[in-house]
Amino acid sequence: MKIKEILRNFPVFLIAAAIALICIIITAVKGSPLFALIEFLLLVGVFAATIILNKSIVTKKQNILNGVSSSLNFWGSREKNNFPLPVVLCKKDGSIEWFNSLFEEQVAGSNSAAYSELSETLTNMGTDAIVDSANGVTIECDGKYFSVFSHRAKKGNEEYIVMYFVDCTKYRNIADEFIKTRPAMVIMTIDNIAEIQQDYRETDCAAIRNGIEKIIEEWLSGYPCYLSKISDSKFCIVAEKQDADHMVERKFDILDTVRSYTYDGKYVGATLSIGVGNGSDLKECEDNAKLSLDMALGRGGDQAVLRTKDNYEFFGGISKSIESTNKVKSRIVASALSELIGGCNTVYVMGHRFPDFDATGAALGIAYIARSFEKDVFIVTDEDKSMSKPLLERVKAEGLGELIMPTADAKQKISQTKNNLLVVVDTHITNFVENKEILDACDMVVVIDHHRKAVDYIKDAVIFFHDPSASSTSEMVTELIEYIPDTDEMDNLTADALMAGIILDTKNFILRSTPRTFEAAAFLKSQDADTIRVKKLFANDIENHHARNRIISGAKKYRNCAIAVADEECADIRMISAQAADELLNISGVDASFVIFKLNDMICVSARSLGAVNVQVLMEQLGGGGHQTMAAAQVKDSTFEKVTADVMHNIENYRENNKQKEVQTV
Repeated sequence: MKIKEILRNFPVFLIAAAIALICIIITAVKGSPLFALIEFLLLVGVFAATIILNKSIVTKKQNILNGVSSSLNFWGSREKNNFPLPVVLCKKDGSIEWFNSLFEEQVAGSNSAAYSELSETLTNMGTDAIVDSANGVTIECDGKYFSVFSHRAKKGNEEYIVMYFVDCTKYRNIADEFIKTRPAMVIMTIDNIAEIQQDYRETDCAAIRNGIEKIIEEWLSGYPCYLSKISDSKFCIVAEKQDADHMVERKFDILDTVRSYTYDGKYVGATLSIGVGNGSDLKECEDNAKLSLDMALGRGGDQAVLRTKDNYEFFGGISKSIESTNKVKSRIVASALSELIGGCNTVYVMGHRFPDFDATGAALGIAYIARSFEKDVFIVTDEDKSMSKPLLERVKAEGLGELIMPTADAKQKISQTKNNLLVVVDTHITNFVENKEILDACDMVVVIDHHRKAVDYIKDAVIFFHDPSASSTSEMVTELIEYIPDTDEMDNLTADALMAGIILDTKNFILRSTPRTFEAAAFLKSQDADTIRVKKLFANDIENHHARNRIISGAKKYRNCAIAVADEECADIRMISAQAADELLNISGVDASFVIFKLNDMICVSARSLGAVNVQVLMEQLGGGGHQTMAAAQVKDSTFEKVTADVMHNIENYRENNKQKEVQTV
């Protein structure tokens, strides 16, 4: 027997032998060498007897296994048919060569299709994977479940796989039933109950609430669940997981029913937001349901969100975001932001990659607040990657070039200082920021954004100011400035930059413009914002103008959407493609536009709509995101043809899934 086997098989015995050997040495030293010799001989004898006995047991066990294996390798033996388990002999490719009578009785029966199904299953799984699995694998055959254990066997030069089937259908059904009956929690809220209360008398509001509650109760009548009304606009439902799964299969059609609800012959315009959470216990279900509801509200409402572990599924979301007329949150955030800026040493402002006028305008607005507090402030951006170069050039022309800091310099400076505050504007997604290393390096982070909430949002922000009903981040920053009393009179550079951000995202006050948008614009106008100067920031040179027109002229129409491919090389291709997507919306019968272009090693998509199509949902399927009317995606290792086909496929699915909803919305 090898030394390694002795050490592995007799650890306790070896320890005891070592102790005995020490005692023998002590006995010999103390003057009794004869007695010590006798003890040593006894120890050697016991050790040898133990090894011989263990080897005999191992040999007997191996002989038994070899006997079973050899009997199974023998084609004509009766032992195979008398084996107490269903047995199958198959080749390495999964094709069945032989099976015993128990397999025919208990597994496949007389169903000839079951044999083909099993052979296909074995081929797809791979016989090597089945043999290498120490705990066996579970296989479904003819509606039953079996735990399959296997080993290799040879007959001549041919190698076979011998499989033993243990029926585990009963236990599998018990496990499935256990999973189906695990708890699930659903939290519903009426998005725009405050707006409804403003438009109707109290008695009418009560009738409308009762009508919506009746819709909810009727929708839940088919489920054995518990419904509790938390407030006038919020409901909590405790159900089994199988019932929640059925709601998912129905794609939460209650969203459509509530959206189409009428009172006194008129559409109320009510919408629901639904958060669904699964988990091992009710506490986990509640936490996941709350996170799902926050995600639904952060994406504009009128949708259901299901959270399982770290994944989200989205349903609905075709309506516009609920407009908020309450500025209380802006006032609270303004106060908190003032305290953070006042208590830090240095303020850094960073937008998303390839920042546009909204990101840069909002950054200049935050920089203006920080300068009012006499703090060192830097806007972190790489000018060569910016889509707002005219604005950055004007910053330098007015003697404020020290505000602009490249990402490499910012990383070095942050590593050398403490108590830094980073304000992220116009994005809340971790992987979309200008530089993720800077995000991770800063002590405190503030997020200000208006895009619909995505899964990969910045979770550790001290302040997370997120308002999907706002037209732009520049509008949100303008409101903050109004509520910070210590700010000086705004310079026209900051006023123009914020106005440019609002004009860009509203398409000259056409899209997503609310009373709050015009109030912000009026405030900026009072601070010497000039629309002529802003207009000049958007001017293109003649080459870019021609390139944009070529993209537009090559566009094709598909299902009320315009799709164009910008396959020409240009330094400003991202900006030109975005402008072309905006221009395509001016074509009659076009609800959404998609311009596909190449940037470095990525195929990018710039998507725009007038609200009838939620381009954010379409771009999320390509790994991107954005807003309902403005979104984008970047696809690595792909081609123009592949991305174009994917966009068309997503449009097709979106139209089919939302055909009824779009009719109701109109």
